[in-house]
Amino acid sequence: MHDAPAVAVVVCAYTPQRTASVLAAVAEARRQCDGPLDEVVLVVDHAPQLAAALAAAVPDGVVVVESTGPRGLSGARNTGVCATTAELLVFLDDDALPRPGWIAGLRTAAADPDVAVVAGAVHADWEGGRAPRWFPAEFGWVVGCDYEGLPADGEAVRNPIGACMAVRRTALAAAGGFSTELGRVGTLPVGCEETLMGIRVRAELPGARTPRATAFAVDHTVPAARQRVRYLLSRCWHEGRSKAQVARAAGAGAALSSERGYVARVLPRALAREARAALRGDASGLARAAVLVAGLAVTASGYLAGRATTHPAVPSGPSAPSAGAAGAALPRPASPPDARVARDELVTVVVCTLGRDPRLVGTVAAVLGQTHPHLELVLVDNDPASGRVAALLAQPSSSALVEDPRLRLLAQPVRGLSAARNAGLAAARGTLVAYTDDDAVPDPTWLAELLAVLRRDTTGAVALVTGRVLAAEVATVEQEWFEQAGVFDKGLVQTTWALEGVAVPGGLGEPGHRSAFFPYTSGEVGSGNNMVFRTAALRALGGFDEALGAGSPAQGGEDLDVFRRVLLDGRVAVYSPTAVVRHFHRDTYEALRAQMRGYGVGMSAVLTKIVLGGGRPARDVLLCVPRGVWTLLAPSSTKNAKKPAEMPLALVGHELVGYLQGPGLYLRSRRVAVQRRAAVGAAAPDAGAAPHQRRGRSAAPSTA
Repeated sequence: MHDAPAVAVVVCAYTPQRTASVLAAVAEARRQCDGPLDEVVLVVDHAPQLAAALAAAVPDGVVVVESTGPRGLSGARNTGVCATTAELLVFLDDDALPRPGWIAGLRTAAADPDVAVVAGAVHADWEGGRAPRWFPAEFGWVVGCDYEGLPADGEAVRNPIGACMAVRRTALAAAGGFSTELGRVGTLPVGCEETLMGIRVRAELPGARTPRATAFAVDHTVPAARQRVRYLLSRCWHEGRSKAQVARAAGAGAALSSERGYVARVLPRALAREARAALRGDASGLARAAVLVAGLAVTASGYLAGRATTHPAVPSGPSAPSAGAAGAALPRPASPPDARVARDELVTVVVCTLGRDPRLVGTVAAVLGQTHPHLELVLVDNDPASGRVAALLAQPSSSALVEDPRLRLLAQPVRGLSAARNAGLAAARGTLVAYTDDDAVPDPTWLAELLAVLRRDTTGAVALVTGRVLAAEVATVEQEWFEQAGVFDKGLVQTTWALEGVAVPGGLGEPGHRSAFFPYTSGEVGSGNNMVFRTAALRALGGFDEALGAGSPAQGGEDLDVFRRVLLDGRVAVYSPTAVVRHFHRDTYEALRAQMRGYGVGMSAVLTKIVLGGGRPARDVLLCVPRGVWTLLAPSSTKNAKKPAEMPLALVGHELVGYLQGPGLYLRSRRVAVQRRAAVGAAAPDAGAAPHQRRGRSAAPSTA
């Protein structure tokens, strides 16, 4: 055992409002620093009058200096380092009070010379005596205190909490001190200077230890001003932006290593706990769940916004048009109203497939068997190298389908449902383009019923019509749960959606129900496996966002995203219950569980995209998060009212996990979308031409 080194305590102050707490902090620090070489320094951040007042009030043995660095906490801390000589530097906040045994606990933890950083325990001292009932323990970091999920005593810590931490002088010098590009400035709730310091220490000193020491403890005041949801969201936003700066400085892998575990393990457990409490009728559990989701979403959005300040927008999909709230002034439509739809209008039906499901043949047969005969079917092979689609269509039972001149086969080697749908859109010859999936079977009158709505629109205002989706079979209990819950089925009433101020043609239906996030997610409008667009309108919007949808890390949400953009473009959407598609629901619990998680990921990815876009839509979405969480969890909400009692609550938990993972997966999906386009373009400049194209027909995939 080596003798523990001398300590230098550095306290930084910036406001006279904390005079009492800072004097108490330095007095207790001076009392516990009983070594002959121990030091206590109070650094005042660019406030000469405060410095003079504190110099006259501090106890003997405390030195007051003025910061010589840039304004802010990092500059003040670096000044304190330069004003001291002891080997072990201790940083204490001006609103934190050391507990008995504070320095003794540090000396014990730092006795090993391999210890470079010691993370102390920071206990919240709530003004009012306790945390608000809506505040989740996992978000203690928001108020600068310990939180659920921290390593145990003695275990390694990457992120020391700045209110109570210690660093060896040699280690801090190796890390280059505290970055003045990070850290709190006055009341602006930014941070992460400790995170970057810790990352750099480990990078420069690979054998260094960074333990947590719970005996090295302080009580950190949490005033009423920090016990508000507004402060929490502001702190989360700035934390995300600060993490983006750390990622630029140290790389995303190092910057987010702890956060990935926190998001993947700690928050899902917390959400499951609060979801159970909410479902038992505990309103505070619902509030905490809402805060967990909102806090994560805002933090992730802040990170994305921070990354976007130095990285250009990903050109993998269309950007949302700028728009205000639903009642704000509307943008002018990108094109004049479309002409009336004729009885024999040509419709392009797009079906995208990987060729993995033999039921594809039934889908093709059902489309070609429509009572509306004037159609073309563009079958997009999204995995042409596998040859599976060609093999399915080469079966003797498929010969009549293959010979139908209305069928066109199109290869799209850029993986992802949105990329495949965009390829179909680019190849479409019809004035209308309809979509269904390869695990769905349209009724014979499907297209005729969709067109009937458009033919009744004499103004050209309707750009989108969706239809009813029912079960193709109910052979397992999982399929029964899904069908009874009404996940796809929007009911028997024809309904319309438009922003306030948009004229809806008469006779098309009654106004539809609007969820908490309308028009930003628009799931109530319909489903991506049963929809038809005016081709010109969809092309004007840029098609589907290739950073969303099945086959991308975001897993879904592309239909919700395009519905939103249709509405924000000043157009009308209509749901027709007589246009029916029958879908093969997931038939095992494992498949249903994955699907529910994917729904959460996709929805969260769409919301992240909107928040990243900034402006009023971002604010609207963030304000709606608590209500959205209530809709997700409350048994009486429109989302849950139809669910059978036998449907496991665990499925809600899996969907919540998806919501938590969505922001990070969306960020990854943006990168992947660009990489996929680039990889296919480098490998085959003519990648849009299908190797099994019939009669020489070809269509290049859209680059939207």
